[in-house]
Amino acid sequence: MKVAFLTIGQSPREDIMTDIRRYLKGIEYVVYGVLDGLTLEEIEKEFKPLPNEFAYVSRLRDGSEVKLSKSKVSMKLQELVNKIEESVDLLVILCTGDFNLKSRKPIIYPSKALIDKVRSLSPKTIGVVVPLESQVSMARKRWGNVAKIIDIVVWSPYSGTIEDLIDLAHSIESAEVIVMDCLGYSVKHKVILENATHKKVIIPREVIAEVIIKASSRTV
Repeated sequence: MKVAFLTIGQSPREDIMTDIRRYLKGIEYVVYGVLDGLTLEEIEKEFKPLPNEFAYVSRLRDGSEVKLSKSKVSMKLQELVNKIEESVDLLVILCTGDFNLKSRKPIIYPSKALIDKVRSLSPKTIGVVVPLESQVSMARKRWGNVAKIIDIVVWSPYSGTIEDLIDLAHSIESAEVIVMDCLGYSVKHKVILENATHKKVIIPREVIAEVIIKASSRTV
């Protein structure tokens, strides 16, 4: 089985794959990025969100953070899927944003996998962490259908400090389950938040790893 991981930033995304790789024993994989081969100037010119446009956040190869137009990223992501889908068995989007991509191969959307995972826990209350203030309304709509939201806090995994994350934990520590709604959130971030709140914390990286393992077992 061969898996393609598609980031809306630049590959290889070692920050993400470090956490996921340990689940991929016996699974061949490759990482692609929507912004691969582009300079920061080109990225800002082509993908900069328009005023009041919904934005995603991702990481460049040098570790810097970029904010990207959802509509423009979606178009480029579809082009990337078209280009590489025949060379792999499964595609995984490394972003919890909402996409509607067409492919002849199965696609794992972290947003759906994350919701399914949290629903399976049947929490009455949840706390949510997102990387951008502009994503709060989206998160409220997404997670309000799953459980009562205690609070939605904003913390960037690329530019935020650990001290800020711990401070924000007080706003959501009364929730039964805490969801970190971005692929940028690492196992390290999860552990820090669990220690600060003493609650169960869910991150997309571990959730999609579970889905990949299940998909792999079905192909054996």
